[in-house]
Amino acid sequence: MTQLTSRSGAREFGAGHPTLLINDRLRIIDQDVRVLAELKKGSIRPLLDLADQGKRIGIDAVNILVDHPDIDEVELLPKIATGVQEELGCFISLDSRNPAALKAALKALRPYKVLINSVNANPEVLENILPLAVEFKAAVVGIPIGMAHGVPNTVEGRLAEARIILEAARAVGIPKEDLVIDAICLAAAATADSMRVTLETLSALVGEVGVTTLLGISNAGYGMPTPTYIDLAYLLSAVPWGMHAALVNPFTPDLIETTLAIDFLANRDPDGKRYIQFYRQEKKTQRVGSG
Repeated sequence: MTQLTSRSGAREFGAGHPTLLINDRLRIIDQDVRVLAELKKGSIRPLLDLADQGKRIGIDAVNILVDHPDIDEVELLPKIATGVQEELGCFISLDSRNPAALKAALKALRPYKVLINSVNANPEVLENILPLAVEFKAAVVGIPIGMAHGVPNTVEGRLAEARIILEAARAVGIPKEDLVIDAICLAAAATADSMRVTLETLSALVGEVGVTTLLGISNAGYGMPTPTYIDLAYLLSAVPWGMHAALVNPFTPDLIETTLAIDFLANRDPDGKRYIQFYRQEKKTQRVGSG
């Protein structure tokens, strides 16, 4: 079980806990020219609005990816992260391998526990990033990719790289519960049979390695018409195999309702309490709106 904290409280995810959904729309590289112009002027309002839209839908964590040739990541990453934290109280995932930017953001977010997304099995990356996780008591996403051959296309290959990351984390004092392994969701249109490998990797990570897991679900439908439907189908398939957290497009149709439903069916929501609570809140909102 892994825990994140924010001014809103604490959120646990992992075996037996509800799926953590993480808004992945705060990627600077994907923003249009108007948003980039605002950022260059120092305004992060458009990104705060994207985070707010996700929170209103029901997503309480935000992944922030600032990497862009025209943007100073060291300056902007902590500014966006603290802005989201102070205004919305969201749980924060810092998507960066820039040690200076990460350190600035982690320092600004103290005393909250955040997620560093991500490290791979490259020794240099591990040496640069893992000490920051120790210093600031952050959780870390490990993506099982090595230096030589890119993304392993077998379950065994991904587990081997995951164990390298796990051992490196253990060596510097990061507890197992603070390590989240990304089982790697590839674009299904580009890689045949990739979903089977990913699902089996999830199962092995949970059953054999005993770690919390994550997938970048928004990759699934890339290159296909209406990709959000493919993303949603992938998410629903992945939960019973052991996916604990997912980077998602918050504007995926019926995202919250179907995630609550699969959590109930997978016994992550005993007696359907969260599902029923959401249903009652929706009914209450509808009554207020119609009045």
